Amino acid sequence: PGRYEPYKKLTGLDEPVIRFLEDDGEILTFLESVYKLADAHVRRYIDRGFTDLMFSFGCTGGQHRSVYSAQHLAEHIHSKFGIEVHVCHREQGIEQTLPSMSKD
Repeated sequence: PGRYEPYKKLTGLDEPVIRFLEDDGEILTFLESVYKLADAHVRRYIDRGFTDLMFSFGCTGGQHRSVYSAQHLAEHIHSKFGIEVHVCHREQGIEQTLPSMSKD
């Protein structure tokens, strides 16, 4: 989307970019594979008692696809495992923490 003027100042967190990426469908297929890989590793890390695991995405500008992918993976992991997830969109200067859903 970065090549098209309407999207240049937006990120993968903005609805027009989300629609652009999802309308094509390629990003959804990509994330299905990412989710399978991530789920296996998150589950294994939890089983082994580890507390830190990092997934990173990159794209040409670090603004559209990578931001979209990182955000969706973070939300997927948080929803599926209920664990605290830190999200850092480095190039955008955006950080977020999705809190643990455990009742400990």
